[in-house]
Amino acid sequence: MTTTRRFQFSLNISPDEYLAYYRGTAKYIQTTTASGETIKFPASSLKKHLTHNGIHGHFEIEICENNKLLNINKINVKSDKNGIWL
Repeated sequence: MTTTRRFQFSLNISPDEYLAYYRGTAKYIQTTTASGETIKFPASSLKKHLTHNGIHGHFEIEICENNKLLNINKINVKSDKNGIWL
């Protein structure tokens, strides 16, 4: 049985910023999860979430036990008045 881990994070990437990833000059995105951990993953894995406004929102990444990326999904989250995820 394979053990998977899930991490939640937010992204706000403008179309111009993502252009560097699209052109291949930047290959990875590094961000901090809601739990404070740093994760790094291929920028190409976000293509399905790219809009004309860039990539914005809350996401959940699923990683298998040998750190292989399985999936990234956009999620809806609630936050309090201070922006803390509930």
